[in-house]
Amino acid sequence: MNSLELIKTLRKDLSHSKSQFVTIKFFRRNLSSYWVWICILERYFNNKNKNNNNIENIIKEIPSEHASRPTLFKIIDDAVKKKYLVKEIDKNDKRKINIFPTQQTIDEFEDWAKIFKVL
Repeated sequence: MNSLELIKTLRKDLSHSKSQFVTIKFFRRNLSSYWVWICILERYFNNKNKNNNNIENIIKEIPSEHASRPTLFKIIDDAVKKKYLVKEIDKNDKRKINIFPTQQTIDEFEDWAKIFKVL
C-alpha cells in the first residue's frame, strides 16, 4: 500500500466513524477511552481465557501515564451506563468483575474495521 491510499483510508475513517458509529465515537473521544476500547476488544476477539477480562487486568495493561485508575473506572462505568460494555461478576471469584463488549460495540467495530480492508 502506498502512502496516498493510507491517507485516503484515514480520511474516510475520520469522516464516517464519528457520525455512523456511536460506540466508536465514545471510545475514540480521548486516548484513555481508546486504550480501554482496544484492550477489551482484543480480549474479546482472543477469547482464550474469559478470566482475562477481569477489570483489574484490563486496567493494569493500560500505561499509567495515559490515565489514572479512577479515570479508567469512570470510562468503563460510563460505557456500561450507555450499554457499550457489560460488567459481569466472575463465577469462580465473586470479588472479581469481568468486562465484555456488548453486541452493539462488537458489530460497530466490525463494520468500522471494513474501512481498513484495503490495507
